[in-house]
Formats: sequence, structure tokens, C-alpha cells
Amino acid sequence: MLIKSKLLLLDPDERAFLLVGAYIGHFALLELGINNALKTVLKLDVAASLIVTRNMTFDEKIKNLRALVKAFVRNKEEANRFDELAKEARKIGELRNVIAHTPFHGSPITDGVSFFVTKASSTLELEDLDWSIDQFVEQIDHVRQIDNRLRELEKTMSLQRVAEALSKREAPPFGGLLALGAAISASQTDNELDDQPPQISEGDD
Repeated sequence: MLIKSKLLLLDPDERAFLLVGAYIGHFALLELGINNALKTVLKLDVAASLIVTRNMTFDEKIKNLRALVKAFVRNKEEANRFDELAKEARKIGELRNVIAHTPFHGSPITDGVSFFVTKASSTLELEDLDWSIDQFVEQIDHVRQIDNRLRELEKTMSLQRVAEALSKREAPPFGGLLALGAAISASQTDNELDDQPPQISEGDD
């Protein structure tokens, strides 16, 4: 937990690293929740889910999960609520990319962090991004709120039912890594069946 009075005792650059690290860490928990949702929907074990989610961008995970929920969740009110939260999570992912890939240092203006943001199109543009401690706390709280609300909604939607509906389709309604995930899931089921001992009826010798 970030405590402002303790943060103010730190060197400005040390404080900057701690604040940025806290934001990235809380985003990682949000992404873990999305990964677990995909794992549930695709009925993957831990190893298979790591393979699938490790090679997808956060944006790809959000898009595919939105498509799956829209296609298979019958309660449209819950599906729409999930979609709005997922879109908000996507915005957080875009902001996280800026924070994670931008040079920064202790701010000379506020008690927080100054980022050196550049945008290159036809010309090179510099954008001021300076977050105080209070702004960091606000942004981190927002990440946590979206994470918690997504996890709660995923429980009520019963993603297991989405997985069951998905498994009944002959071919997955998507390509790329999610199709790979579905194939891995089917392979896991086949392997589990192969590992079971043969059933011997009473009439067999």
C-alpha cells in the first residue's frame, strides 16, 4: 500500500521508481485475472494456459474474451456490463504501455514522476505527462477497481458455461492462438481418455 508520508521521505528518483513499479505491479494482477478467465473458457491446464496467454498481447486477450462472452453468455445485461469493463481494461492497457516504455525521472514540478513521452508521425511531438503521488494512487485504485469488478462479474456469468458451449462447436469461431488453445484443450481431453483403463464388461473373458 502506498503511504504518501513515507513516499515523501524518499529521494525523488527512488520515489519515481517505486511509484512506477507499483502501477506496473497492479496492472500485472489485472492481466492475471484476464489470463485466468481465458484459461477457464478454453478449459486449459496451467501449462497450456501459459503457452496460449504468454504469446498474446493484452489487447488480443481483451478482444478475444469480449468476443467469446458476446457469443456465448445468454444474459445480455451481464455480457454488456462485462464488455464495458473490458473496454475500460483495454484503455488501462494502453496507458500501461506508455508508462512501461517511456523514460522517466523524479518530477521537478510535482512530488511524483515526470515522463518523457514522444509521438512520431509526420513530425516528432513531445507530450507532457507528469503524475503526482495522488494521481498515481488514483490511477492504481482505478486499476484495482476494474480488476475486482471483472473478477466478480466473471463469477456470476459462470465462464464454465461458456467453456461448455465452446466445446460443443465443431470449429472455434476464431483463429490464431485461441484456436490453438481450443486444439490444446481438445488434445488434453483426448489424452485424459487415453489414460483411462479400458472398461471390461461382464461378458468379456
